[in-house]
Amino acid sequence: MKKMFIIFVLLFLVGCNNEEMKTFEFAGEIQKIIVIGQGTNAKLDKQEVENATQIKLFEDAMQDANILSQPHTDEGPLYKLEVMYSDNSKEIIDIWYYASANTGRFYMNDMYSLNEEAIPALIEFFESYKEVK
Repeated sequence: MKKMFIIFVLLFLVGCNNEEMKTFEFAGEIQKIIVIGQGTNAKLDKQEVENATQIKLFEDAMQDANILSQPHTDEGPLYKLEVMYSDNSKEIIDIWYYASANTGRFYMNDMYSLNEEAIPALIEFFESYKEVK
């Protein structure tokens, strides 16, 4: 009986500690994203993204992204995104990516990892943006 009680308590404690992973969700329907270069990209002109295909790149890379538990560095972001929604609200998101490692992350109240499958297309978008200037 004592063993059964201990097993029950352990299962209960494991269940209590198994919180759902917090994921990122955009606040609504995106109308436009303004991309603003930061750090080494600060000299780039602002770019407005209104094309549905390009907006989908950002949605694929960020929507449902997992929150990162490890601390982030004090390295500044590569870009700041001003995300404009259909209800005229706006969110600011800082974004980093590492082309050589095919990884990335973004910050808005918490640090999130970019969705792995979508990173290559997003990196290609940012790299082509640099080539224009």
